[in-house]
Amino acid sequence: MSRSRIAAIAVTAALGAVLVTGCSSSSSSSAPATSAAATSSAGAQMLPPIIIEESATEATAKVGDFLDIIVNEKDLAGTTVSTDNTDLVELTQGGEKDGAVFNPGGKVLAAGTATIVVTKPDSTKRTITVTITE
Repeated sequence: MSRSRIAAIAVTAALGAVLVTGCSSSSSSSAPATSAAATSSAGAQMLPPIIIEESATEATAKVGDFLDIIVNEKDLAGTTVSTDNTDLVELTQGGEKDGAVFNPGGKVLAAGTATIVVTKPDSTKRTITVTITE
C-alpha cells in the first residue's frame, strides 16, 4: 500500500474520530440531539488533506485543513518536522505505529504564514512556506 494511501486513510480515521467526538451529547435527552447530530454530519463533507510533495517548498491551505508532508520511506524513521509558528500549524511527527507507516503532517489552526522545516536523518533540511487563508 502506498504511503500516500496509508496517510490518507489515517487522516480520514482521525477526522472521523473528531466528528464522532464532536457529535456526542451530554444532555439527558440524547435521542433528539443524536438524531440532529446524525443529520448534520451526514451532510458534512470531509476534505482530503493537503499533500505536500517532497519537491514542494510552498503550499496553500485553509484554516481547518490537514497537511500530509510526503517523505521518502527510507528517510521517514529519522525525519522530524518543526514550525516557526505553532499558533498557526499543529504538527505531528511521522513514523510507524501499529504496523502502519505515516508521513509527518499537521492541522492548520489559523490564518497567516508559517514555515515548516523538514529535517532528514542526514541533517539536510527542506523549508516549506505555508500560506493559510480563512
